[in-house]
Amino acid sequence: MDANQPAAATGEYLAQWAALFNRGEFFEAHEAMEEAMELAGDDGDWEFFLGLLRAAVANHKLSQGAVSGAIAHLRAALRYLAPYPDRHQRLKLRELRYALSAQLERLLRGSEPAPPPQIEFI
Repeated sequence: MDANQPAAATGEYLAQWAALFNRGEFFEAHEAMEEAMELAGDDGDWEFFLGLLRAAVANHKLSQGAVSGAIAHLRAALRYLAPYPDRHQRLKLRELRYALSAQLERLLRGSEPAPPPQIEFI
């Protein structure tokens, strides 16, 4: 197996995750991220992928009206994504963290949920 093949496959799953997430298919995005995590193994990005997975789960919970579950998953997503640079794996992570933080703040204030963020790549 080519040493770059797992990284390329992981990138494909990341792109698939983003497309599903952006279409509002959060459960399916969560499933795609689980597959990416299996491919990535212990490559050092485990918590990055876990943060993205938790962002998808948070938005899935929101779509079901489960606000307390969404809050817990948003907090976890932000915690896992915090150590990574603003641009990681070609993902505009700063913008994603900002949008997730805005979602969390609105939920904590008891406001209507913000629309889900759109995932962007550089």
